[in-house]
Amino acid sequence: MEVFETIMKRQSVRMYDKKDVPNELIGQLIEAAIHAPSAGNIQPWEFIVVKEKNTKKELSSATLRQRHVEEAPVIIVVCANLEKSADKYGDRGKDLYCIQDTAAAIENMLLVATSLGLCTCWNGAFEENKVKSILNIPERLKPVALITVGFPVSYTTHTKTLRRPFENVTYSEKYGAHFQWIEKGTQEWRFKVRPLEEHVKKIKEKITERKK
Repeated sequence: MEVFETIMKRQSVRMYDKKDVPNELIGQLIEAAIHAPSAGNIQPWEFIVVKEKNTKKELSSATLRQRHVEEAPVIIVVCANLEKSADKYGDRGKDLYCIQDTAAAIENMLLVATSLGLCTCWNGAFEENKVKSILNIPERLKPVALITVGFPVSYTTHTKTLRRPFENVTYSEKYGAHFQWIEKGTQEWRFKVRPLEEHVKKIKEKITERKK
């Protein structure tokens, strides 16, 4: 699956087929995660793979009883090693860099899951101390997210949430100076007017022409 296509297809899904997710696929998700960028190449991420039914039920209680956390075949708990980042970057490493790094690792995981035909949900609403207690997580680690993973339910369709147009959230040179698209006829060119596939095709054609 093309990278851009995968990005556009990815969405948060909270209903899963009951069949198990093979360990080989879980391994691919984590392999993708560890190839994310990290400050100083510290790689502060650590992962806990949860399949045991009772543990998932306990984790669900720590997420304000979100049912999909209990019902998902797999939960990958992503943790940030605060000490690793703090040793090199002090408070900024502990409070910011390790969170950025693990977030990048999580996004890699979600995109690869999509390309493999899996569906996921990034869960950040949970009682941190309760999760640490359930999973015996040491003090130096901070649980950042509970990623639920499973195969999609065949009879269920999911509608991807809308995104604000990029020109509404992008500024030129300084904040407040509105970004002007480089092509003329911006409104006619927008993705909402022409199918995304046509835009991807045009971009590929331009790249091919430049290579020639």
